[in-house]
Amino acid sequence: MLAGVVAALVACYIYAYLDISPAKELPPYQVRERHDDTLRIVMIGDSWAMFHYRLNRDSVLQSMLQKKVDVPIRVRSRGVGGANSKEIYHYMFASETIESEKELDKCTQPLLEEAPDYCLISAGINDAGQGKGPDFFCKNYIKILRLLLHNHIKPVVLELPTVIMDNKVNMVFEDFFNENRSFAWYRLKKRMGFKLTAIINGADMNHVDECRDRLRQILDETGLMDSVIFIPKTDWNKDGYRDSRGIYLDDGTHLNLAGYDVLDSCYAEVISRDYLKSVK
Repeated sequence: MLAGVVAALVACYIYAYLDISPAKELPPYQVRERHDDTLRIVMIGDSWAMFHYRLNRDSVLQSMLQKKVDVPIRVRSRGVGGANSKEIYHYMFASETIESEKELDKCTQPLLEEAPDYCLISAGINDAGQGKGPDFFCKNYIKILRLLLHNHIKPVVLELPTVIMDNKVNMVFEDFFNENRSFAWYRLKKRMGFKLTAIINGADMNHVDECRDRLRQILDETGLMDSVIFIPKTDWNKDGYRDSRGIYLDDGTHLNLAGYDVLDSCYAEVISRDYLKSVK
């Protein structure tokens, strides 16, 4: 038993150590040229993007935009629950993503190869929750932006929202000895790995403030702020998970349908405004 615990600790340390380095920047690929007037929007990232697709929000956002813009609209989203910025960057490359048929749905390269006009990015919550730190997050995020801008896809940067971070093990002792033991050990290893990552980085696992502030600073300093649509968290959700409109699920981390109505309304407003200005 003790040997197993020690082995798990060593495995967690190795996992944490190997996973704190930002992604290596990969050679960009070129998306195809388009010859139609369809306004294309994609959303990539973590569970917020994943549920946008699963809850059929693509069609809702498409309908919202159609009321504001008099051209054909196409909205597509794809995300992976729990994905951090490094993983989201890798999912933009089929060569890095697809190792089996089970992973086809993770890859966002097919969405980007359709040459969308805008790409909505949902990233950063898991970086903070996994203790990756602002340096890891920002270096990966900038690579995401560079790939999009290389292909003349305008990034829509959603500033990290204020959410509840669930970093507790959330399991009972008996789970380690019953039919749930495999999952219990897996979850313990992951949580301890995140904690060790935070210790190595000197990062806070419970708040997104450092990641949020550092990204905004880098966007300003590099001039990238002029190349993106930046949505401050207060523009769509002033109070975070305490929002009185009841826009979060009980976990305080994920949006409910009312929450997506608020978020998509904001997306529709900023995209339509930018698009109409560009075609004048």
